[in-house]
Amino acid sequence: MKEVRVAIVGGGPSGLQAAIALSRLGVKPTVYEEHSNVGQPIQCGEGLSIHAFNDFSIPMEKSEIWTKVHKQCKLVFPENGVIYGDIHAYMIQRDKFDQYLANRAKNLGSTIITSTKVNSIQQKTEGVILHTEGEKPDKIQCELAIIAEGAKAKLTRNLDFKPPDPLIFAFEYKVEGEWGEDLEFYFDAEKYPYGYIWIFPRKNETNIGIVTTSSERKRRLDDFLKQKSITGKILEKVGGPIPMKGPIPRIHRDNVMIVGDAAGMVNPIFYGGIRIGMTSGEIAGKVVAAFLKNQGEERTYSLSNYQIELSKFKFMDKINLSCHDFFYSRSNKFLSKLGKILNNQNINKIEGKEKIKVLANLTMNPDLLKYPRGLLKIYKGFKIARDWGF
Repeated sequence: MKEVRVAIVGGGPSGLQAAIALSRLGVKPTVYEEHSNVGQPIQCGEGLSIHAFNDFSIPMEKSEIWTKVHKQCKLVFPENGVIYGDIHAYMIQRDKFDQYLANRAKNLGSTIITSTKVNSIQQKTEGVILHTEGEKPDKIQCELAIIAEGAKAKLTRNLDFKPPDPLIFAFEYKVEGEWGEDLEFYFDAEKYPYGYIWIFPRKNETNIGIVTTSSERKRRLDDFLKQKSITGKILEKVGGPIPMKGPIPRIHRDNVMIVGDAAGMVNPIFYGGIRIGMTSGEIAGKVVAAFLKNQGEERTYSLSNYQIELSKFKFMDKINLSCHDFFYSRSNKFLSKLGKILNNQNINKIEGKEKIKVLANLTMNPDLLKYPRGLLKIYKGFKIARDWGF
């Protein structure tokens, strides 16, 4: 049986950021990644807020990991009402981004083992036992494990954590050519229930995808491409499951911590999770390092600090899920009126006379005005999603 001090299951951004945080603090973890190459296959819209670059000190001149910068997004509602939002997001090359994080972790002392899938895990008094399959099946014992396995959360479920539920599914085309200038989101409660279609222009190509509870994702995305006369060559097709309802209630137990998609670390409004997942990995790494350092001392340090520290972030606020539940349960009639009232407004910059004008318009639309709390939830939730939605 092999022994490692800390094992990280999953080599995506969440697991890799946990490895970076641990290594910086003198604990050299081992990361187990089931695929042969870190960052592949890509299952991502590939948008990332500038805040993530700042949070994790990622040099913005690293142009090989990003292709384009966007300062504005456009939300399109039924009957073509448009709301603008200020946003500062990078279109990253997700495989190269993950590989950058992996190299950073390795340079700090982490070990990354690819082509190795952890298929079962057991919590014992003396530590955690991992069973792996792959080129060299093995049995590994560690003091602590950080689970960053992704949205399906098989190991998380088997450890009696409540996994992310339900999951919503996304499907995306990478299309040749730049089809637009801004990041665009198209909402339609009938065509794309509980989701939307996105257009993310990149350098010489565009990511165009759909996230919805409908099982007819591909057909509805194809219809959208025809409607918008988007005729670029399809270069690649990607997709996968996403946690729909945000963070799970419990994210640690004894000697195991859950991070990233497995912990539901996704903004439930736009379903983006890179920055949130990396934040959970960063906090988990710091807490584990402090826990190991304080072992045997009179002053005890608990892994429960992981949940305590994460609860301080806006993405853990219940308003995000409240916004999700209210916004995505509205009819097209409601969405159309909202789009018309706020048409061509920047939702983050409604001030002075414009705010008075918007309020006056609302008073003339009783169908909207009867939901004052719901409208406030949308305002607050979308404001948080601006920074945490990628």
